[in-house]
Amino acid sequence: MQLAVNILFFFIMPVFWLGLIRTHLIYRRRVTRERKLFDSAINPNHTEFKSFMIGLIVLGIIGSLLTSLLGIEVNYSWVFLYEGLATLCLLIPGLMFPFTVMLISIIILVLFGDQFLYLILSWNFSNFLPEHTSMNMDFLALMTVVMILQYLFLKLNVKSFTSPIIQKNVRGNKVASYLFDKLTVVPLILFVPGNLLTSTSAFWPIFKIFGVKLSILVVPILIGFNFKFLGQTSEKILKKITKAIGGLCWLSLGLTLDAFLWKNAMFDLMSVLLIGLCYFLVLHHYKKVDKQVEQQVEQAVDGIRILGVKNDTPASKMNLKIGDLIQEVNGQQVRNENQLYKALQSNPTYCRLKIKNRNGRLELKEAAIFADAPHEIGIVTFPRN
Repeated sequence: MQLAVNILFFFIMPVFWLGLIRTHLIYRRRVTRERKLFDSAINPNHTEFKSFMIGLIVLGIIGSLLTSLLGIEVNYSWVFLYEGLATLCLLIPGLMFPFTVMLISIIILVLFGDQFLYLILSWNFSNFLPEHTSMNMDFLALMTVVMILQYLFLKLNVKSFTSPIIQKNVRGNKVASYLFDKLTVVPLILFVPGNLLTSTSAFWPIFKIFGVKLSILVVPILIGFNFKFLGQTSEKILKKITKAIGGLCWLSLGLTLDAFLWKNAMFDLMSVLLIGLCYFLVLHHYKKVDKQVEQQVEQAVDGIRILGVKNDTPASKMNLKIGDLIQEVNGQQVRNENQLYKALQSNPTYCRLKIKNRNGRLELKEAAIFADAPHEIGIVTFPRN
């Protein structure tokens, strides 16, 4: 019964259901856009839902083990403040800042304590930075766990599919950008004071730690990442971002260990702010790096530019990559799709391609193709209109 009550709390929160709905809407928007631009979905599989469920299960187990071992204690004020902000984040289309939501909720509780709503509305800051040192350390530990989960989420999805978006650059040429937009909701085991729900439920799990009554809650925590790639392939820059966030995990862990030695509320607050600042600086840095790199996937006049490669097709077997430029097919030069398909039909069972990769190197690729369907080699090119 205790386990059922804890699970019920996770599912009763709107964050889980809104996260599930948001994931499906992201998938539907992607498939609709791809069918409109390219006449068919590049990847019809619901990869967004797969990422959501893998994150929920795998990260939920890892995160709950960490929070249980650290004994992270929060209060109901923070739980409902965080859930409210996460709900708002999921309700606003295009907004996906889960780490910002976590940071804001923690800063509000650390600065103003449990009475944050009354203090903010009354503009009364006499209780600014209350001395709840142990609780502040718990928030810092929670930030560390969330940072680790963000790192693992990116690690699991670093090679996942990203969908092309067509736009025009300053010269008026068509270019492709690639959108990474995935999220999950992680069930984390957290300790909370055990007095609120004992009056309404005799089955709520209550126990004592060092004489303090506590209960456990399985709290839904939003984890996700939204990034639009302009100059580099998503896999390449995602690896760099993931590595940088991995470094922040070590920084956050070191600050958490120092907090247990310092036992100072101001140190805890400054540590939380430093972690958040470093996280945003990492994202800002790689946004600038991505814009400065002169390797945009641009429509070409001297060949056929590849925007995407469908799974389990001759193109994937030939290891064609996004940005590759097809210059010759079966010994014939190609400049548009009509020439491409005409050249493919010259050999209906096999194709040989001469391509120039994004580094400017020429490569020869060859593979068997589908009988009577040479146009199904599995590449996605710029739409005509």
